[in-house]
Amino acid sequence: MKTKRTVFSMVMFLSVFWFSVLFDIKNPTTSSLEEGTGNNDTGSITTQVGEDSQAVAIAKNGSQENGTVISKSLLSDPLDENILVDNDNPKTEIKNKKTEDLPLENATTDVVTGTIDVATFNISAMDAQEARSNIKAFEATADSSEFNIEEEPIQEVSRYANIGISIAKSYVNIRSKANTQSDVLGKLYRNSAAQILDTIGDWYYVESGSVKGYISSDYIKTGIPDEELIDKYGKLRIEVSVDGLNVREHPDLESKKLTVIYQNEKYNVIDLQDEWLKVDIDDDKVIGYVRREYVELLVDFEDAISKEEELELLKLKEEERIKRETAVKYRDEVDYTNSDLKLLACLVHAEAGNQRYEGKLAVANVVLNRIKSGKYPNNLKDVIYQPGQFSVAKSGSLAKQLDNYDNYTSKSQQLSIKAAKAALAGANNIGTRLYFHTYKSAVRKGYDQKKNSVKLQDHLFW
Repeated sequence: MKTKRTVFSMVMFLSVFWFSVLFDIKNPTTSSLEEGTGNNDTGSITTQVGEDSQAVAIAKNGSQENGTVISKSLLSDPLDENILVDNDNPKTEIKNKKTEDLPLENATTDVVTGTIDVATFNISAMDAQEARSNIKAFEATADSSEFNIEEEPIQEVSRYANIGISIAKSYVNIRSKANTQSDVLGKLYRNSAAQILDTIGDWYYVESGSVKGYISSDYIKTGIPDEELIDKYGKLRIEVSVDGLNVREHPDLESKKLTVIYQNEKYNVIDLQDEWLKVDIDDDKVIGYVRREYVELLVDFEDAISKEEELELLKLKEEERIKRETAVKYRDEVDYTNSDLKLLACLVHAEAGNQRYEGKLAVANVVLNRIKSGKYPNNLKDVIYQPGQFSVAKSGSLAKQLDNYDNYTSKSQQLSIKAAKAALAGANNIGTRLYFHTYKSAVRKGYDQKKNSVKLQDHLFW
């Protein structure tokens, strides 16, 4: 009986002892593993796996770098807290633990993800070396996959990719169809831009300004880099994007405020300076600086011109030229008598009685220009009555006006006298021109093709 009790006590003692050994071995490892896997970063995981493998190799060799000896038997000493891995020391110390009891979940990949049951692993120094090699290979693979993946770059499509520039010597025609026999709809002048909508053989279907049509691709340059396109062919403007924006004398918030510009207003850009733009506020005759963040940058290109627009433009240009060339300029006055004034005023009224003041002044100056030219007689009377020159002198119309001169009281008659006096006093609005004719007759005879011809009311002067 006593023997049975002794055997039973020994069994109980050994059972409790082994349970306590099992319990104390697993706990430190679990704590260490939880500390190592708390970070989800791949690099951190790789580092933790390397330390565990190193610990395995150290345990197998029976010592660490600092000379601490690992006991060959867990049974010879009582278990204490020294079994725990010291997480504060990069050279981790493992004391009083058999190498076959160390946890390692997957010996082929060295990835530690949790606690392993205390099954024995006979890990040799060669196994540990192989583990290290596997870890290095894994790290190299991870690095390669993380940093050396060749991704296809995202190609950003330029907003100006479909812009073409005319390289014609002067201009290229925009036609209704993709051939040279079709109607001309407009012109794209040199360095002007067109948006290419389609390509048909050797022709581009384009839109520029108010014109849509076909242009031979031989006269269009494409594929121009954005920066070159804007710098060489574009014109920068701003559009104000806030309610009100200060324009300053210098690119500085402390600089003097020159004026205020308002939302949606547009102005030309003179210069770009990082956060500031130098702009021309033509309305206020001011040049100053605005903050770039409060405006939208616009790029304008020269557009094509339609046939109708070209005709209107030519008309406007002609009007401007006429206005410029018929502007009154003054020269030395002419010595004259009352008889000279009467004769000149009556000639003006006979030739241009239905014209406004400017037309009357121009006729008077034709007479005076002839006197000064050297090609005609040098006095008023001989110039006016020179055969084949002024038809009214031969027809009797001039004589009729001379007879009625003392009765000149109408507005038109008074303007004829005023124009004659002004011309004699030096006022001139036709330069050195020597001839004039009614406009329709002059066009029929081709006088309008002369370079110096200018239309003034119902007469053409040249």
